[in-house]
Amino acid sequence: MWKIKDSSVQLSASSKKFLTELSKLLSFNITVTDGYRTARQQAIQMAETIQEQIFAGQGETLADVYSDSQLANAIQAEWPDTEKMALVIEQNADNGRYISRHLVNDAFDIRTTGGTENQLNNSQIDIVIEKANSIGLKTVLERDHIHVEVLENWVIVEEKKSSLLWLVAIGIGVALWTTS
Repeated sequence: MWKIKDSSVQLSASSKKFLTELSKLLSFNITVTDGYRTARQQAIQMAETIQEQIFAGQGETLADVYSDSQLANAIQAEWPDTEKMALVIEQNADNGRYISRHLVNDAFDIRTTGGTENQLNNSQIDIVIEKANSIGLKTVLERDHIHVEVLENWVIVEEKKSSLLWLVAIGIGVALWTTS
């Protein structure tokens, strides 16, 4: 079973569908701590990452955390002003360039630590990642959560297999019918 931590978590229909499928593969409950984010919410998250990870002695930059290192560096250059960080995020999003899939409602985070319930141990974290990847989700283990992405036009892998088998069966039927 899965649940959201509170009413502030907004999820797309596709995220909910994948969470339902993922939870069927798990023998334990999971809590979703984040979903859709505005540019301002993303800027605040990134500012917290800078404070918690980068300047806490880990020596990383946002470019080490995000796949679009050029955009991450541009956002970090505006730190600690989260309004300016949000403006960089918004301007790039307006041009179709997103620092995070949270901005397009195609990402969610699953709690691993913190909170009062559904914390995951290392074995459960490995299982969530394995099962999520097995149904076509992209996962990244972060400091206190598993970041999960639902990419555009993805369908649940099991559904793809069923559709493919159905199409192959139709194809074979048509081939047999036309050769008879």
